[in-house]
Amino acid sequence: MSKVLTIVRKEYLERVRSKSFLIGTLLGPALMSMFVVLPVLLSSAGSENARTVGVIDADGSVLPRLEAELADQGRDNVTLVPFAAEPGRGQDAEARLRGAVASGEVDAGLVIVPDFIATGKATFLNRSVSAMVMRDEVFRPALDRILREGRFAAAAIPDSMFSYLSRGTAWESFTVSEEGVQEKQNEEAVFIAAIALIMIIYIMVLMYGNHTLTAVIEEKSSRMVELLLASVSPGNLMLGKVLGIGLAGLTQFGVWAVAFLAMSQQGVSVGGFSLDVNFLTPVVLVSFVMFFLLGFFLYATLYAGIGAMCNSVQDSQQFHGPLTMGLVLPMMLLSLVLRAPDSTVSTVLSLVPLFSPVLMFMRVCVETPPLWQIALSWVLLGASIWLAARAAGKLFRMGILMYGASPTWASLMKVLRD
Repeated sequence: MSKVLTIVRKEYLERVRSKSFLIGTLLGPALMSMFVVLPVLLSSAGSENARTVGVIDADGSVLPRLEAELADQGRDNVTLVPFAAEPGRGQDAEARLRGAVASGEVDAGLVIVPDFIATGKATFLNRSVSAMVMRDEVFRPALDRILREGRFAAAAIPDSMFSYLSRGTAWESFTVSEEGVQEKQNEEAVFIAAIALIMIIYIMVLMYGNHTLTAVIEEKSSRMVELLLASVSPGNLMLGKVLGIGLAGLTQFGVWAVAFLAMSQQGVSVGGFSLDVNFLTPVVLVSFVMFFLLGFFLYATLYAGIGAMCNSVQDSQQFHGPLTMGLVLPMMLLSLVLRAPDSTVSTVLSLVPLFSPVLMFMRVCVETPPLWQIALSWVLLGASIWLAARAAGKLFRMGILMYGASPTWASLMKVLRD
């Protein structure tokens, strides 16, 4: 056991003392936050781009109201340019507007028919599909409101009645515990926090699993492993490497957790999102640690076995892809689980050991499943780790001193059958 602890200590110190560990610990949260914050910032920046839209308003009654509506919405980046349409010459005006759109004189065109209030018809002209976003987000709601106002006015309905009927729902959301206690909930904050934790599991399991793979291959290619095997068995060598690298990952997460708690106590807010630890209930915290550890040990064990069969990182690429898909596929299925976390499909997928670290944890965050399902996923992960350790141990014992030809799937399966 002391030899295993020596290997654990070597692998652990080798990583926590490296510059890459320090840089990753400092920049990791910032890089992960980019997955959430950067799209929002880019979306906001993109919406500020100035747009010029040519408008044909045959009877001249809609354009002033449209300009007022856009001003009320704060759409200062949209400029409306009127294209005069003389009586009976509407087609000439539309031809001029199409020419202006085609030449880039205006970014888009809008044609409002003379009987717009009666028919509700309008035509949108654009050069690219991207302009459809402006149509749907800017002009559609503005013209819909003008249409409703015009029809209410035509029916002699007072403005006060229109305001009353068009007023939207004022929502408040509360979570209700099993004891019937309700607490006010910020769904956006919960969703962002859940995605952030899932990204940590995904990135760290993938990253430190790869560390295990490259560490085994590097020691094998440098023949250092031959010296180590003179004093320790292949199984203990593999165990020491997995534990040491796993502790390094847990240390990095611990630093991030302390920083997160410190910032939440100071009331740090980014882009209107405040860091709040109320979301981190005991079930969420315990589940996060368990799924991180179990997910890491499952993938790291498999990576270690594959690394022992390979002579270089290039040799491992054919095996690396299928293993990585075990983490990529559940990320692609997140939306399915988010829409129906308690459905049969979500339940079955979240119990698949390769998917559990991501999908079951997502269920825990959005709508905590029965505790027996969480426990069952841990048991299945534990059983999978035991099976993976047996298979990886056989690969490690047979492959760690094998040099020469690049391994194939056939040779890997042959070793497992022997």
